[in-house]
Amino acid sequence: MRKILTGLVLLSLPSCALVTAPATTPGFMVYFDPHSASVDQSAAGTIARAADAAKAAPSAPVVVKGYTDSAGNAAADVTLSQTRAQAVADALKSDGVDPGRISIRARGQTHEEPGQASRRVEIDVGG
Repeated sequence: MRKILTGLVLLSLPSCALVTAPATTPGFMVYFDPHSASVDQSAAGTIARAADAAKAAPSAPVVVKGYTDSAGNAAADVTLSQTRAQAVADALKSDGVDPGRISIRARGQTHEEPGQASRRVEIDVGG
């Protein structure tokens, strides 16, 4: 009975608009050396590009996710991923991104092959 009533209500609406989620800028990847959270010159350039994208979309959230490879201790790697994400978030703030828009997520080990691709921070503008 509910399905019929729901269908009738929807049919009686003059028009329905399709609501889409806000666009997300493809993630910016910042890579790190083993056991390090230091932002090098290449990383600083990537962060600056992400900051420009964030400033071009001033109402979009900025999500910073830190990861490590699976070569170390899992508990220590959560802390390292947090430290890396915080370093990137601090650089975004220095590059002019409103701190209130930035959220940090420490993801720890990626369970991928050990290597630089796993030692990263992802920056997503728009979610």
